[in-house]
Amino acid sequence: MKLAKISAGLLLVAVAGCGEQSASQYATETSVVAEVTETSEPEVSETTTNDATDLESTTTTETTIETTIETTTTTTTVPPPTTTVLDTLCVKLTQCQFANLVGVDFSRLQLDFQNFSVASLAGASFVGANLAKSLFIRADLSNVNFSGANLSGVDFTAANMTGANMEGANLTDAIFCDVDLKILTGTTSSQLGKVKKFKSKGKIYCP
Repeated sequence: MKLAKISAGLLLVAVAGCGEQSASQYATETSVVAEVTETSEPEVSETTTNDATDLESTTTTETTIETTIETTTTTTTVPPPTTTVLDTLCVKLTQCQFANLVGVDFSRLQLDFQNFSVASLAGASFVGANLAKSLFIRADLSNVNFSGANLSGVDFTAANMTGANMEGANLTDAIFCDVDLKILTGTTSSQLGKVKKFKSKGKIYCP
């Protein structure tokens, strides 16, 4: 406490010694410093605010670009062939095994000793044709028209003859081994009596 009183006394003496001019000058400088201090604080605050605003502006201006890739698939449809290639030239070579002869018209042709084994002849026509001694082993003869044809000595072993028309055909010595004669159409007992070999209850021999 004594030190505080001594310091206060010295301060009063110093102020009194300096005079009125020094006191007023001291007051003026003090007020200037105060004003500088007061005006400088808002500037710092404003600068900080501007920096924050710039940062927000930079953040909001960032954009994300999304790229969408569309894939287009093109499907090419190949139309099915409108015509079927037939192997009719095999007739000239007398070798028509495995040939595709579906629906071919062989009416009234000379086709004796031809080999049609395992050929596809569904729906073909042999009306009035001469097929003596020809081979139709395991051939597809479904719905074939043999009406009026010469089928003497023809081998039909294991052929598919569903719906085959035999009306008026010569079946002398024809072979129907492993063929159900009931599936034939247009046959008579006279025709079947001339058949050489066929599979049935009475005759089971096949070559």
